[in-house]
Amino acid sequence: MVPIKRVLTKEQLDTLVSLADTIVGELSPDITNAVTTKTIKRNNNVVLAADQAPFTDDAQSISEYLRLSGGSAHREELLDVVARAPVRGQHMLRILLNLLSTRAGTFVLTGHTQPFKLLSRNQREAAFLKWKDSSFASLVSMYKAILGLSITAIYRDPTCKVHAAVGYPVYDPVRTQEDYTPPQPRKDPYTMQTAEQVENKHFDVIIIGTGAGGGVSAAELSKSGYSVLLIEKSKYLHESELKLNEREAYPALYEQSGAVRTEDGGVVMVAGSAFGGGTTVNYSVSLKLPYTVREEWAKKHGLPHFISPKFSNDLDRVYDRIGASTEGIKHNGPNKVMINGCRKLGYNVFDIPQNTGGHSHECGWCYCGCSDGIKNGTMNTWLRDAEQHGARFLDRTKVLRVLVNKNNKERQATGVECLVDHGDQKKMIRIYAKRVISSAGSLHTPGVLQRSGLVNSNIGRNLRLHPGSIIFGFFDEPIDMHMGSIVTTGSEFNGDLSKDGYGLILEIPTISPSFMGSLLPWRGSFKHKQLMLRYRFASPLVPLLREHDSVGTVNYDENGDVSINYDLTTSDRKKLVGGLVRTCLIMCAAGAREIHTGQLGVEPFVFREHEEIRVDNRRFQRWINRVEEFGLPTKGNITLVSAHQLGTCRMGNSPDTSATKPTGETWEVNNLYVADASLFPTASGVNPMVTTEAIAIHVAANVVESLKNASSSSETEQAKL
Repeated sequence: MVPIKRVLTKEQLDTLVSLADTIVGELSPDITNAVTTKTIKRNNNVVLAADQAPFTDDAQSISEYLRLSGGSAHREELLDVVARAPVRGQHMLRILLNLLSTRAGTFVLTGHTQPFKLLSRNQREAAFLKWKDSSFASLVSMYKAILGLSITAIYRDPTCKVHAAVGYPVYDPVRTQEDYTPPQPRKDPYTMQTAEQVENKHFDVIIIGTGAGGGVSAAELSKSGYSVLLIEKSKYLHESELKLNEREAYPALYEQSGAVRTEDGGVVMVAGSAFGGGTTVNYSVSLKLPYTVREEWAKKHGLPHFISPKFSNDLDRVYDRIGASTEGIKHNGPNKVMINGCRKLGYNVFDIPQNTGGHSHECGWCYCGCSDGIKNGTMNTWLRDAEQHGARFLDRTKVLRVLVNKNNKERQATGVECLVDHGDQKKMIRIYAKRVISSAGSLHTPGVLQRSGLVNSNIGRNLRLHPGSIIFGFFDEPIDMHMGSIVTTGSEFNGDLSKDGYGLILEIPTISPSFMGSLLPWRGSFKHKQLMLRYRFASPLVPLLREHDSVGTVNYDENGDVSINYDLTTSDRKKLVGGLVRTCLIMCAAGAREIHTGQLGVEPFVFREHEEIRVDNRRFQRWINRVEEFGLPTKGNITLVSAHQLGTCRMGNSPDTSATKPTGETWEVNNLYVADASLFPTASGVNPMVTTEAIAIHVAANVVESLKNASSSSETEQAKL
C-alpha cells in the first residue's frame, strides 16, 4: 500500500472506526452459529452449473465474517480512503467526526449524551437508521457518505473476511494465474516523454487527454501529417501492469478512486481517469447515437452535421476501428436473467455490440482494464494509430491552463502550462502548439477552459448524467454476477413513459461485494451480513434515464477539485420511477424471490418459501404500487448512479446557448478546441463512447482544415513579400 497521509487525528479516526463498526458489526456467537449453519445448508443444496465454482463449506470463513468488526479490523484502510478524497470532502468529514466526538454534538445528531464511540452497538445502529429515514436531507446525505466510505474501505481490502465467506474471488481467477497466456500477443509498451524532452518544444497540436475524444483526435491529426503531443494526467499502465482487483484498480484508473459524488450525495459517479480515459475501464458497450437524437441535435441545436452522411460514415468508421459487433457474445448469469424476464413479459431485448473484434470476452474484471488487450479502447486502437504516425505522449501531467495570446483583438491558443509529476520531482513547464484540443472529459474540460480565462456562461453547465438506480433481485440459484461478459443485453423503454425520445435503456452492470454493500439500503448489521452472504444469488439491473430537463453544473474549488451539483426535475423523476417499476417486473418474471429497489423508504419484497413467483401475485402488485407511490420524493431517498458525464461544454450555433462552435472550436479563443463528451448538446440516451469518437473525427477534420488554411494564408503572405 502507498504510504498513507495522516488526514485525521486519533480521536477523529476512533470515531470513524466506531461508525464503520456499526455498519459492519460483530454478531453474537449464537447468531453467528445459527446463520453459519443455515448458510452452509443452503449452499450444499444448490445445484451448480458446470462452469460455476463450488460454494465454500468452510464454517470458519463464514463465522469469521459474521464476527467481523469492520472498522476495528480496517483502520488503515479507512484512513487510506479518506486520504484519497477531495480536500473539501475531508474537511466536511472532520467536522462530522468532531461533532460525534463530543457529548453536545452527539446529542444533536443522535439524542444521546455520550460521544458516539461510547454508545452501545444497539444505540449506534438505531442512530444510524434514524439518519437513513430522516426527513432532513443533510442527515440522509451523512448516512450515505459514511455507508459508502466504510463499505468501500472494508470490502475492497483483499484480506477482508467477506470475500471467502460469500465466494468472491478478490483477483480475476483466470488472468492472475502465473501460467496464464493472453489469447493474443500483447503489444509493446508506449514510450512516455520526460519533462525535459517536451519543455518549450513546439508541436502542431497538443491534446489534453487520451480517452475517446483525445485518442481519435490524435490518430486523425497525426495521420494527416501533423506533430501531436498527448498529455495525460494519469500514469500509463501497460496491459501487463493492470491490477485486476478493486483495491489497486480504482485508485489507479478512476477519478477520486471511483467515488465521485454530487455535493448532496444524491448521485455516485464512476469516471475513468486513466491512460485511454473511460475507454480503458468501460464495459465494452458500443452503441451508435439513435437517429432521433441526431435529428434533435441538428434541428433544435442548429447542428446539421449530425444528420449528414458524413456523420453516419464516421459512426461506421468508429465501429470498424474498434471492432464493434455482437459476434462472440456469451451472456453471463445476469444477462440471461434479463433476457428471460423481458421475453416473458413481451418487452424488447437485444444484444449490445461489444468493442472486442468479434472475440468472446468473458471477463467480469474489465472495469479494472483489459489485460487481454481484446477490448478495443483507445489504448489498443486509435492511440496505436497515432503512435505509428509520430504522436508523442506525456503522462502524469496536469494541464493548469491553456496559454492564450491576444492578436489583433482576438485571442489565440498558443500552448499549455502544465505540472509534470514523475515521482522524483514536480516540474512546471510550458509547451507550445498551433492548436490545442481539450479532451479532458465533462468533469475537467470546463476547468481547463475556465483556468485559461474563458468566461462563456455555458462552460460547466448543462451537465447530463444518464442517472439510474441499480435494482437487485435475489434468486434461489446462484447467478454469479461477477463472472463472464458484463453488458451484453439491453432493453429500451420509451412507449408509455415518453413520446419525445426521452426514455430509458436497461443494462446489466458488474457488481462486486463492496459495490453491492454500499448500494443496498442498510437495515442493521445483522440484515446486512445476511444479505451479503447471498451475494452469489444476486442479479443487478439498472434503468438509465435519458434526462430531458434535468441539468447539473460543475465548479472547482481553490484546490482544483471538481464540485458537482445535479437535481432531477419532477417529470424526469417520474420517468425514472417508471423504469424502477419495469425493472422490478422483469426481475419477478425471471424468478427473483426477493427484490430490492434501493429506495430508502421501501422495504424489499420477498416471496414466501412455498409461494409461486409471479407478477400477478396480489402482494407483489401492492408492493409495486408502493414503489411507484413512494417514487423519488427527495434527493436523498435513493442512491442514484452514473457512469456517463456529458454536456458541460456543449456544441451549438450561438455563444448564448453553447460553449463551442459547430466545429468544436471555443467561441472565445481561436485555435482552442474541445473533443470529448462535454460537447453533447443533450443527453445521448445511450452509452457515449461511440458518439464521442465519431464527434472527435469531426472536430479533428475541422482542426486539419484550419491548419491547412493557416498554412495557405502564410504562404500567400510570404509570396506577397
